[in-house]
Amino acid sequence: MKWNKQVMELSVDPSEGAASLKEGIKRLTGVPADRQKVMAKGLWKGTLKDEQDLAGLDWKDGMLIAMMGTSTGLSEPDKPIVFVEDMTDQEKQKVAAVLPPGLENLGNTCYMNATLQCLKAIPELRASLEASPLNPRANESSEHMTSSLKNLFKQMDTTTNSVTPTEYVAFMRHTFPQFARPTAQGGFSQQDADEFFNELLTVLSTKLTSPGNAFSFEDKSNAINALFGIEMSVDLKCIETDAEPIKHSSEIYLRLQCNITADIATLEQGIKLGLEADVEKNSEVLGRNCIWKQTRSIHKLPKYLAIQFNRFFWKRTPESRDHQGVSCKILKPVKFSFTLDIHDLCDDELKEILSGPRKAHAKKLMGIGRQEDVEMEEDSDLQAALRMSNGGGTAGVGIPPTFRGIYELFGVVTHKGRASDSGHYMGWVKQEGDDWICFDDENASACKQDDVGQLSGGGDYDMAYMVFYRVKE
Repeated sequence: MKWNKQVMELSVDPSEGAASLKEGIKRLTGVPADRQKVMAKGLWKGTLKDEQDLAGLDWKDGMLIAMMGTSTGLSEPDKPIVFVEDMTDQEKQKVAAVLPPGLENLGNTCYMNATLQCLKAIPELRASLEASPLNPRANESSEHMTSSLKNLFKQMDTTTNSVTPTEYVAFMRHTFPQFARPTAQGGFSQQDADEFFNELLTVLSTKLTSPGNAFSFEDKSNAINALFGIEMSVDLKCIETDAEPIKHSSEIYLRLQCNITADIATLEQGIKLGLEADVEKNSEVLGRNCIWKQTRSIHKLPKYLAIQFNRFFWKRTPESRDHQGVSCKILKPVKFSFTLDIHDLCDDELKEILSGPRKAHAKKLMGIGRQEDVEMEEDSDLQAALRMSNGGGTAGVGIPPTFRGIYELFGVVTHKGRASDSGHYMGWVKQEGDDWICFDDENASACKQDDVGQLSGGGDYDMAYMVFYRVKE
């Protein structure tokens, strides 16, 4: 029997009737019989009525039923009042009595600080950091970097003051020498937040090999692929001859890109543009290189979706003294939503998996059909059982069977300036409701969702450069 998120064993004697069944459920859950909505696909229609004859139904061992209802339970004893002054720093953070700490800037490390604040908001990543076997004494830079990140997050959990990430920055720059590039004036040059994100995930994918108790890797080998991995279906079609068969393959990505042109106004449009491209490839039929149309679509989704706005490009400067070129930035505003519907970017197989929950949700909104039937269609365990019995798959690792393809925004990395090797990065992390926190290095300040909505670009102000979405339950 499925109740809320719990699954429990329930013995049923059909000869004793519906009232006896509900009484057994009450003993297990504390939900009174008059509050129970008991559903079983294929046994009875809608919710179980007291007069229902159970003896003539097709009961089977191991079958699944679902119950909805609120337990009266036992009243808990009053908890003693604890004043903020008597709380530890960790307790203050948990009850939101204080803002979480920022990270000190150790020489143009704002790109790192902003990215880490967003990643820290992923509980499964934190759990894998805790559970994976790490040896800080090992003579390996990636081991040191991962272990120091674990320690850094712990330190941020237990203080209300800003944290100086000296150890982590030292290991990070040793592991990735490109982030230790000096400036002509001394100190360290500014780096790209997206490049840091990609390099960090590459290291963590080799070290985070245990999920802990928070989630399951399923068929993945590490936490990064399990949490961020996007499986793409790739089709290549030769546009110069129909005699060349379409080539099918699959690829794994850890983030999507939003390409920006004069016609792109929204994040969704930019992602879709980035999934199509013309590539040069040999044609066996024509016996030469020719142009192929590459089309990608999402086959499996991750629980956490990272997206980069492709704002920076390299402009050649042949008339300059060094003839090397300069880094430039596209300032055009591109709107991003707080809820992202990924359905139109998926392949046909994934769309089919998402179709059931989407239809159930549409019925619920329009008031079509019996409420009990809609609730059964939305029940995750019933949906999972039906899919398995029909040979169907899931939308991805950690994706609930009721997922409709809707993600919610929880983190933003912004950039202010005209080039990737200059300017300033900040992190924005969702709390509860429309409450957000802006992390400007060591300074943390409360803000609202409306403030985050102003970060779409269009000038020399802070604008979204990376956005992080999570599955909307």
